[in-house]
Amino acid sequence: FQDGVIAQAVDAVKAMGVSYFSSAGNNARKSYESQFRDSGESGFSSGSTRHDFDSGTGVDGLQTITVPSNKTVIIVLQWDDPSYSASGSPGADTDMDIVLYSTGGQQLLRADSNNTGGDAVEILGFTTGNGSTKTFQLGLEHISGPMPSKIKYVYFGPMTLSEHSNSRSSSYGHAIAAGARAVGASRYSNTPAYGVSPPLLEGFSSSGGITILFDTNGNPINDLRLKPEIVAPDGGDNTFFGSDYESNGWPNFFGTSAAAPHAAGVAALLLDNDPSLSPVDVYSTLQTTAIDMGVTGFDFDSGYGLIQADLAVGSLDPDDDGLS
Repeated sequence: FQDGVIAQAVDAVKAMGVSYFSSAGNNARKSYESQFRDSGESGFSSGSTRHDFDSGTGVDGLQTITVPSNKTVIIVLQWDDPSYSASGSPGADTDMDIVLYSTGGQQLLRADSNNTGGDAVEILGFTTGNGSTKTFQLGLEHISGPMPSKIKYVYFGPMTLSEHSNSRSSSYGHAIAAGARAVGASRYSNTPAYGVSPPLLEGFSSSGGITILFDTNGNPINDLRLKPEIVAPDGGDNTFFGSDYESNGWPNFFGTSAAAPHAAGVAALLLDNDPSLSPVDVYSTLQTTAIDMGVTGFDFDSGYGLIQADLAVGSLDPDDDGLS
């Protein structure tokens, strides 16, 4: 909910005239977001209270989750407080914990940093043992300070929310810096060049839609970031990274981390054609020449669509495709 030091650095270099491209992330909509509701249920720590996951008339202070055997999951929780690392003192007012329980209510693990005066973030990671799929219950527990208004967690790994799932945005951090362009991914073989039109988004490509609630001084704001803005291809051949998807002797690189440098490469072609272009010019050209993948115009999954290098470069000079 606030631009951290890396996002602030992105905005600084963009202000210096540098176009910046970041992977949007590979977490699809693996996120939970809600207004904090006091369940009235006591948490693990003395005096704590659990968030009520039931948005209806009932009360449920624990969320059932399942994880396959021998898998690692990481849960990153944040809430609407400024963070010391982003804006300095006074930091967070509220202390929250993540607690993992067995289905019988036994506390197994917890992330319980003292957040007061620090950062509004807790991170819980764990690895399941061998055997069958494991079922747990998750508690988001208020410890001290004002109760938060909004909470959100993004999770990494093969965790399933067996109840109270709302599949919210998962692109965050420097990817959603105002000065950056967040790049989603479309497998190269699912694009018009390979007979697929409109192109298809990779199922793992992270969605956007986070509202920034604090500026870099810790003051309240309300800035909905329209992310990701563009999509670029992934799955191309390289010399050393990934697995050989097409059995042609070359490994393939998948993910939004593969898509982002493709977008940056097209930006380099634009700047080679016209070095006077500002980051705003580069971004606008890529967006206005992209091919829609979802609804007409912008959407929080594929942005303005898949970039098209030929149209982007050609738009600078109708008589020059920039490729000679």
